Amino acid sequence: MHAIIRQGNGKYYISAVFGYYRDISATNDYEKYIQSIHNPYMIVWDAEKKHLIRWLVMTPNTKYIIPQILIVDLNQDNWNMDDHGVGCVDFLSRELLDSFLGKDDQPKDILEKCRLMDEGYVYDEVQEIKEQKDIENLECASGGFHDARLAKEELQQDGTLYIRFDGTWGCEIEVWFSGDLEYDTSSRHSDIYDPYWSGSTIILKDGFVYFVDEVGMSIDEITEDYCYFKARHMKYRIIPD
Repeated sequence: MHAIIRQGNGKYYISAVFGYYRDISATNDYEKYIQSIHNPYMIVWDAEKKHLIRWLVMTPNTKYIIPQILIVDLNQDNWNMDDHGVGCVDFLSRELLDSFLGKDDQPKDILEKCRLMDEGYVYDEVQEIKEQKDIENLECASGGFHDARLAKEELQQDGTLYIRFDGTWGCEIEVWFSGDLEYDTSSRHSDIYDPYWSGSTIILKDGFVYFVDEVGMSIDEITEDYCYFKARHMKYRIIPD
């Protein structure tokens, strides 16, 4: 698993993710809900990749839900997890992590294993949707495009359609569609309809990618009542806030 670690004001770095924990101590249902949003953290590198640190999933000390971590690669093949997705990579444990996190002197053998796990990973800022895992990665990083808005739309001279979304939690997202392009964004430019998306569906079929502003859609359900895109190629870039 790899993620964009947001530092605020557009600053960020890329890190492998080595663990995920959510400490829920409340007994009241509402407080449990609040803690489930604001208490979860991940184990990641610091900005210099010298130490492992705890990094809260959501920005602390605010009533707003603002992600500090944007997952860009969901692969967890070497993780041990419970039914809630809580756990860590197979050479770590909660007890081991608690024994050294927050200290300057961290076990050199553990740091070396973490570096080896990270070795060879290259984060490409511009990604293309080619298979199901690409869809899952984008849906995760974008929060399913919940609260997304078409901030810019430009049909370029080579026939590529450029879209820039704002409103997505913790980032803006650029998207490019090209090849046998079909689209209709009129419903999101109307005074009648809400410009903000509630969710999205991305489908790959017969050499095309379909992208529509509703959850759980099938190709047969896509009509001009929706904001949708169909093309041979869909590329995107995540721009952390």
